[in-house]
Amino acid sequence: MIKSLIKYWRIIVLHGVSTIIHKLSIQSWSRVLIVAPHPDDEALGCSGLIQRLLREGKQVDIVILSGGGKSHAGCCHIEESLLVDSRRNLSRKATGLLGLPLKNLHFLNYPDGSISYDCPETGQLKNLIEGLQPDVIFVPYRDEGWSDHLAARDIVRKFIGNDSKIELYEYCVWFWFYNVWNIDWKNARILVMSPQEHKNKNLAIDAYILPKAPCGNPWSGVLPNVFVRANRWKKELYFKQSEL
Repeated sequence: MIKSLIKYWRIIVLHGVSTIIHKLSIQSWSRVLIVAPHPDDEALGCSGLIQRLLREGKQVDIVILSGGGKSHAGCCHIEESLLVDSRRNLSRKATGLLGLPLKNLHFLNYPDGSISYDCPETGQLKNLIEGLQPDVIFVPYRDEGWSDHLAARDIVRKFIGNDSKIELYEYCVWFWFYNVWNIDWKNARILVMSPQEHKNKNLAIDAYILPKAPCGNPWSGVLPNVFVRANRWKKELYFKQSEL
């Protein structure tokens, strides 16, 4: 109970700081790639951004690295292949609610819980990035507290290198849940969603967390209430990476 109250208090403080953060500027981008470790990370972290970019006529692609097949580990005996298929169907529905063309949604087969640069799928991700030639790539925040999120960020950073013209931004998902206070506010950027964008974001989140597996729990697993509430905020927080 006390830990939950501390998390809620921290979220309230961080949300309050947003009033003095620079707005996220998207005008200079033509092609944007969002890298999500699991099905639902793109909706939780970037739904408002996805809608805004599409409305401005930008090309948006999303790559989901794993199928999220471990979401029911310790819960029930659903086959992992069924979990992966079901979660990917939820991804198609959720991103469709945001207006993303189906052809711009890409799935890779990194192992859920063990994403790393050494996986064979890294070559496919590299080929995808080279083919799409994005101006900017969005990856999970550096202190997400979740190994797959950190690995996804590190893999992309290795691809970009020091001489690349590709911009790198971090988005927030588990950032809201873990006790992260060492925050690079000078590079923080905020996106304020319109009422319709916010409504659509909540619909995309619901598309993930409401449908139930045969065991009675959501396909995405049981997510902490404080975590879900924090990600339903009417704003989205991003961090521009100036040094790679």
